[in-house]
Amino acid sequence: MTRRTAWVFAAALLCAAPTSAATAPCEQKPDQGRSAAPQQPGRGQEGRGGGEHRVPWWKAPDTRAELGISDKQSKDIDDIFQETLPSLRAAKDELDKLDEAVAKLLKEGTADAGLVAKQVAQAEQARANLTTKRTVMLYRMHRLLTPEQRAKLDAMFERREAERRKNNDPGR
Repeated sequence: MTRRTAWVFAAALLCAAPTSAATAPCEQKPDQGRSAAPQQPGRGQEGRGGGEHRVPWWKAPDTRAELGISDKQSKDIDDIFQETLPSLRAAKDELDKLDEAVAKLLKEGTADAGLVAKQVAQAEQARANLTTKRTVMLYRMHRLLTPEQRAKLDAMFERREAERRKNNDPGR
């Protein structure tokens, strides 16, 4: 799988269709400056300040119909998600904690450069750990889809991403 295909698939899995309160809605791919978070506050998540609840793409009737996802595929994908979610949340919490520590050091501007480098390295290792966990989860989900379903998912993501860009275009 090429890197671009992997990121398109990752974004499609988590962004292409409505997502659950526990999934990772996203506007950017992780390599665009945002961590690969299993959740983001204020994005309609239970207990996270939002009120909107969404259905995961693998459970959404319209997406399942468009992709031809069977009940077994939906259950198996959900099992992978539920199995991985606690680990993703823990990794995201650790990353947030380390990012806050780095931000504090930078804001204070008094720490030794070596300490800053050490803190940044820890935060980047945590970011890599989170991205690895998330990517492996997505890969495991990906393997449950047929080649035709993966192609349809990619096309769905591209279409929805184009709509998102169009709707967010300040010049329209």
